[in-house]
Amino acid sequence: MRQQAIGKILVVDDEIELMNALVEGLLKRSFDTRGYTSGHEALEALRAETFDLLVSDLKMPEMDGITLVKAALQIDPGLVVLIMTGQASTQAAEDAQDVGVFDYVLKPFRLQTLVPILTRALATRRSREGIPNDVEQWRHAAARRVREKAEAHVDQRLGGRAS
Repeated sequence: MRQQAIGKILVVDDEIELMNALVEGLLKRSFDTRGYTSGHEALEALRAETFDLLVSDLKMPEMDGITLVKAALQIDPGLVVLIMTGQASTQAAEDAQDVGVFDYVLKPFRLQTLVPILTRALATRRSREGIPNDVEQWRHAAARRVREKAEAHVDQRLGGRAS
């Protein structure tokens, strides 16, 4: 008997090996997962079916992650979004929070580190479905998490010497 999916996730990364590994790993953990290597393909998938979460790379050639997030939220305003990036910066974190990104994950990462974040994001999606007027409070909390994570990463890279 097949186990019911925990949630439906759309993964977008122009690095096909990473995208495939992430999709396969999440499928093994009972997430219904689809993967695409371009933002345009991902938007077509979002128009065709409903997803709980979008996990997207920040830097991609045809359409960057921020542009994808903006377009995806036009299609499904309740979509919960995580951004992956190999290049953490305070500006990137601010851009992500400005468009409503739930969390910001630094590459490389282990799948076991990502799963609890996805679980929390799914809980947010489910609560959004039941409490549509809570979006503004959610945006502020998500912005705070993204900002704190980026600042901690910058502090760590500077050896705790940040002002």
